[in-house]
Amino acid sequence: MEKTTKILLVDDDSDYLEVTQLMLMDEGYDVIPAINGEDGITKFRESKPDIVFLDIKMPGIDGYEAFFRIKKIDPEAKIVFASSYALENEKYKKTKEMNLCGIINKPADFDEYEKMIKKFAKNS
Repeated sequence: MEKTTKILLVDDDSDYLEVTQLMLMDEGYDVIPAINGEDGITKFRESKPDIVFLDIKMPGIDGYEAFFRIKKIDPEAKIVFASSYALENEKYKKTKEMNLCGIINKPADFDEYEKMIKKFAKNS
């Protein structure tokens, strides 16, 4: 049996998180939701997802800091920013150097997520 692609979805907007989680689950993906950066880092360690969709602007640990911490845990982690905010040039430049996989502008439809999943997740 083929292994299901495991997706970590990190977003502090609980409504967006729930809608996106359901959308991805309806397509057969194994989705782990995380409500903030700290929760995302913890769940990354526990679940070893195939791909991470990470909001940038969150209270506490923002998406940039979560990106850097996840990359410290696993330098090969596949991470895509999913955000409605503009990128900060210096931090964004550093994430690109550390192999940021891409950016999805929220609100995003399923096709945008699917494209990133197919391109970067090893089990898709």
